[in-house]
Parts: sequence; structure tokens; C-alpha cells
Amino acid sequence: MTLGVLLKARRVGCVDLAIRFGADMLFEPGYEWPLADHSVQHIFLGDATATRSLQDQVMILRECRRVLVPGGTALLTEPQAAQSFAVMASTAELFGLVSIEPNAEFPGWKSASFAPVISPLVSILIPSSNPKYFIECLDSAIAQTYRPIEIIICDDCESDAISQLVRSRAHCADITYIKNPQRLRARKNFEKCLSLARGTYVKFLNDDDVLEPTCVATFVDAFQRVPGLVLATSHRWRIDADSYVIDDMPATQPVVAEDLIIDGVTLANAAIMHGLNFIGEPSTALFRRSDFDPRPHVEGISGSDETSASPFHFNGEPVRGAIDLAMWARLLVQGNAAFFQARLSRFRIHAEQAQARSDVVERSVVGIRGLQQRWIALGLFRRVPPSLFRCKPLLAEGANPDNLDWRFAPLLSLADPVTSPPRALKAWRDVRRHPFETP
Repeated sequence: MTLGVLLKARRVGCVDLAIRFGADMLFEPGYEWPLADHSVQHIFLGDATATRSLQDQVMILRECRRVLVPGGTALLTEPQAAQSFAVMASTAELFGLVSIEPNAEFPGWKSASFAPVISPLVSILIPSSNPKYFIECLDSAIAQTYRPIEIIICDDCESDAISQLVRSRAHCADITYIKNPQRLRARKNFEKCLSLARGTYVKFLNDDDVLEPTCVATFVDAFQRVPGLVLATSHRWRIDADSYVIDDMPATQPVVAEDLIIDGVTLANAAIMHGLNFIGEPSTALFRRSDFDPRPHVEGISGSDETSASPFHFNGEPVRGAIDLAMWARLLVQGNAAFFQARLSRFRIHAEQAQARSDVVERSVVGIRGLQQRWIALGLFRRVPPSLFRCKPLLAEGANPDNLDWRFAPLLSLADPVTSPPRALKAWRDVRRHPFETP
């Protein structure tokens, strides 16, 4: 199926979409296109696309990413194509489209395409500094039922305690151990671990957290079965310093009642707008390493070495104090998530962790507020209230999720139990300007 989309001069509240194979289709800014996911090979964008507001461009490019088949193209074919490309390039890359530079015959973007990999390598990355819980953490990585895996440990501890623990397990798995010559602290140690990963997929594991044995296998299976997936995560246990399960806090309370595929933007929207990371800490999720490859037009916004080298930013701006939400936001605007009802990891609460310090909590609050402001500026909150997400069931192997219809469902721990999803959706979309929006 070849679709030609020409955004022309604005009419009364609408812009024409000229379809090369048939009659005109009207595009109303801010609304989804009536096209199935991964159903279109080519889209042709007119020059008027770049004259729309940033929020309209966001919606257009999101829809291009959604409806294009893997490797499909969105091309600029009108006289001002090079200028239009320059206006929209960073936004297109933000949503996972790969740039076709202006010196090509037709500048524009293509949808990411991933060839199937049999038994892909998974990198379990352990940025370590505290030896107290380290061996339980490492043993949980070694005990994963999935193979092949590599375990990469970047040791930021002031003593040699962690190196001794690693030596005691060196015969048990493919372990790469790096002792940092100078302390990097948490953020830069995470970055170093990621730079060393060789796997198709990556799983961070904090040195005080624990994985359930089937965690990696469950997540890799989801990626192998679901097109357009960028993140796999699950509920997690909360444990204390003695490894006993303790009561949930708001961020660990269950939010889904079944295994689901969730539209990435709606999942990130709920976490960011509530300022509550129910998606999980870095130890909780698994993602594709290449989804953190540099994006020149996005990283080029600030021009700083720190931004271009760091995965912990959103739309070219660093997110300090909330590196997990920064990672999830960066990923989830590029595709969808698999969210498993089972608890496949254990998040430890203890007095020595950084989150127990007031200065770290304050920095996290500032980081989340900054992320919220960027999210709002892009209009990513507008279509779905943060109490709902768009989802479909994650079915057994052999079922094609593209054949299933999307539906809206409430987050179990956050939604109003009285208001139905259709009513909540309509009420949210009927608001012309929310109180948190700037004029």
C-alpha cells in the first residue's frame, strides 16, 4: 500500500491530505490517522507540514512512525523540501525515525527496521559501588534461564571488596569486570556500562537489586514476538535490607491486571504527568541497545559533549535526578511497551541507598518537573489523560498483535474507579486548555 500525504494550505480548521491512490482524506490537527499500525510503505509530506505548530508536527511525525512498515519512508517531495527537513529533523528523530539527509533525491525519514536475531545476546549491566548486597545481585544475573548473556560490571567502590566477590563467581558466567580508576558516581557509571555493552538487548541491574530467574527470558520473548516494541517491563517486588518482601509503595503497586502491549506515549504520559515511576527502576526493564544510538539532530540541539554522550536526556536536554524516567521517556516515544503482570525483579529499600538522602530526593523532584515541562511543550499529554493508557493483550506465541484492536484501560492504582475510560477520555479531550499549560 502506497500512501501519498500532501499537507496543503490550511482550510477552516483542517488541512487537506491528498491520497495518491484515491479520494481526499481530511486531516484534523491533533487527531490520529484512520490507518492501521505498520500498514503503509511510503508517505509523501508537503511543505506545509513544516509550517504547522510544533505540537502538530509532533502528531504528524508520531503518526508516520506508527503507520509505516519497518523500513517504510516519509519523504519530502515539494520545492522547499530541504528547509522543511531542517525544521522537522530533530522531532522526527525523537520519535525514532531515521534521517535521510537533504542531499538525497528526496529528503525525509525511514522507519526503523530490525532483522530477526536467533538467540540474541543480552547484556546485563551492573554499575556497582556497594559490596553489601552485591553478591545476591550478581547471583541473580548468573541464574537467568536465558542464554546467551554477558554480565558487565563497572566497579566504582573505593575498596577491592567487589573485585573479590567477582573473582568468586568468575567461573560461573561470561563476566567482564572493569575497575574505575577514579570514581565516576552513579550517572557516569551507568553511561560507562552502556558504552561497553555488546548485546542486542540491554538490562541494567543496580547492585542492590535482584532479578527473578525468568526475567530476561520473558522480556526477550516479548521483543521477538511483538513488532514495534521498545521496552519490556513488569511489576516488581519491594524488599528490605534482609531481602524480605515488604509492603508496596505507590510506585510499586500493580497497574495492570494482565500482560499487555501498551502504546508507548500513553505509558510514558501516565508516569511523567503523575511524577510516579511505576514503569520501574533501571533494574526492572529491558530494551534494545540500538535505541540509544546517537541521534545527530536531537543531540545537536544543545551542542554539549555531555548531552551527546549521555542516554539520560529527553529531546536533547539532560534530565538530572531521574535517569530512569529519562530513559523510559526517550524509548517510549519511539514505540510500544510490553508490561507483565508478574513481578520479575526485586527493588531493595535500605538506609544506604542514594534515594534515602534529602538532596537526592530534591534533585529528583527538579528533574521530574523539568521533564514534565518538556513533555507538555510537545503536546504529548493532550490526547489521553494520565489515568488511562492505550493497550491490547499480549497474547501467546503465534498471534499477530497487529490484528488486535487497541482499547483504553485505566491504571489500576491511579484511575478514578467511578469514571469509565470512554467518559474520562472524552472529558480530557473536551478541555481546550489545561491549568498546567502555559498561555
